[in-house]
This record gives sequence, structure tokens and C-alpha cells, in this order.
Amino acid sequence: MTPAQLSRTIRQALPHVLPDGPDGEVVARFVGEGAAGDAALFGGVRVVVESPPRRGAGDYATGVAFQVAAACGRPAREVAQLLCARLEGDVDAVGGAEVVGGGFVNVTLTNDARVALLRALTGSGPTEPAVLAGTAPTGNADSTAGTAAPTATAGRRTPPGSGTPPGSGTPSGSGTPPTAPADDEAPPTAPTDVPARDIPRWAAAIGEDPAVLAVRTERASSLFRVQYAHARVCSLLRNGRRLGLRPEAESAVPLDAAGARLLALLADRARITAAGPLARHLDAVAQAFAAFHDVCPPLPRGGEKPGAAHRGRLALAEATGAVLAGGLSQLGVSAPAHL
Repeated sequence: MTPAQLSRTIRQALPHVLPDGPDGEVVARFVGEGAAGDAALFGGVRVVVESPPRRGAGDYATGVAFQVAAACGRPAREVAQLLCARLEGDVDAVGGAEVVGGGFVNVTLTNDARVALLRALTGSGPTEPAVLAGTAPTGNADSTAGTAAPTATAGRRTPPGSGTPPGSGTPSGSGTPPTAPADDEAPPTAPTDVPARDIPRWAAAIGEDPAVLAVRTERASSLFRVQYAHARVCSLLRNGRRLGLRPEAESAVPLDAAGARLLALLADRARITAAGPLARHLDAVAQAFAAFHDVCPPLPRGGEKPGAAHRGRLALAEATGAVLAGGLSQLGVSAPAHL
């Protein structure tokens, strides 16, 4: 269940939870046709469903009870409690709903719903399977399929397969830099990035100083964080294949807090279309993926044997790659498989 789908579900439930019931005067004044998705309207009320603004229980959060309470003159917490009861009792995809604060509703999906969401996210992005598998669209051999995982340095992570300084934009094992496409060409998922083109486009979207974005570290540059996260996903999938590990959505559940936070952000992507908010959201996804990766490594470490948990974590990584690639492509920025 995506935020847009839950938004529609909540709108359908609202007439049944208001104090006056489905046929009362209050409902008659506020029921409307509304718009689709997370902008669905209950009369003049927007049913906005998003990733919880603060970490805690729940995959999604909504503050619609405050608006409905103001419209019908009842306490927001009362409306929220009634809404929670309705969602838990009648919506199969909802595993739990609780009132937070004065009337916010946090919704937790069932494991089956999370698996279905993960599958949908993986299949929704324009990420090219050949690139995620480590093969450049041009047909070049993947020279870094056997490289080690990225290593951390002060303020920066060195990307896997990086045989040149982070700012070079040259694929490892290649003697020539990639050819930049025309300025009006929106780059697809590509073997490497093109900083001379990507930095101005990202800067225009997010409103950051291009000179700051040119400092190619995770700490300094939001663009580098996002592109590096995508490249790291590609590396994980390549190296997973070498170990005989394939992404498996069914093995991703149950999710720990870091995984649930990442999945909620991935699902929230669909409602964000404006360039600035999209760039900031991709940065949030990249940071959530880094936190997930550190707590739940998708690949075995040391003498650890590959198992179902790794296949599930790779599925979440694959979904992250698809979302990042789709967002970067929308902004006209490269989604590199190598950095």
C-alpha cells in the first residue's frame, strides 16, 4: 500500500468515523468527490499521507484528524481514535494504527503489504537491469564486478571500483572519460556520472551552491550522496550475484526500524513531483539507505554465510536503486553505476 492508496482508503473511511455517522449533517457538508492520490479531499480537507516526520512506530503518518475535527467541532484525538479503529478493523493491509500526540495517526502495514510495496517499488523505476547487474548500456565489460565493498574515510566513503579520484568522472579501467550528452538530453542510468552537467542541474533544482556540490564527499555534497547511494546499490547487486544472492522481497520482512524508515521514504517518493522537494527527498532516501546499510549489511561480512536476510536486504537495496534512478532521471541528472 502506497501513501496515495492509503490516502484514498482514509477518505473512504472518514464518513464512517465522524460522530454524525455516514448520513449525518456533518458528513453531508464535507463529503466531496476530491482528487486522486495523496491530494484526495474529504470536502475541503486534504488527506495527506507521508513518511512519519519523526522516527518512531509506523510506516506512514497523517494529520487529517485535526482538519476533520475543526470541521465537525470534535476533539482531534477522538476523531483520530475512531479512524484508527476503522483502519485496523477494515483494511487488510493495515497491521496497526495508533494516535500520536494530539491527533496524528501513525499507520503500520502488515508484512504482506510491505512485501507487495517492495515489489511495486522495484518494478516502478527506470533503472536499467543491465546497469544494476554491472553491465554498461554501451556493452562495455564490467571491470569492477569483483571489487571490494566501499571503505570509509574521514568525511567521505570511497566508492567501490574507484580507480581515479572522485571528481574525475572516469570509469574504473577506462582510459577515456565518458562523453557528455547534449545539454537538453535527460541522462538515463549510466555507467558513470558527468559532473560538468549534473552539478548545474542539481544546483538549479535544490538551490545549493555549485561550488559546494563540486566537493565530492558525502558530507559536503547532497548530489554526491544521492549518486553514490545509487552506485553503491549497483555494487551490492553485482557482488551479490557473484555470491549467488538475488534480491527476494519475501525475505525482507519483518523490517527493523532502519528498514521500515527507508521503505516509508521510498514509498513516499510518488507524491513528490516538484524539482526542489524531489531533490531533497532523494537526499533523505540516500541518507536513510546509508543508515540501513550500516545497521543491516546487505552482503555477508567476514565469515558470515549468505542467507535469507541478505536476500531481503538486497531487495530493499534494489528498490532504493530504482527510486533513486527514477528521481535523478526526472531531474536530468545521471544515475551512475560507478563513481
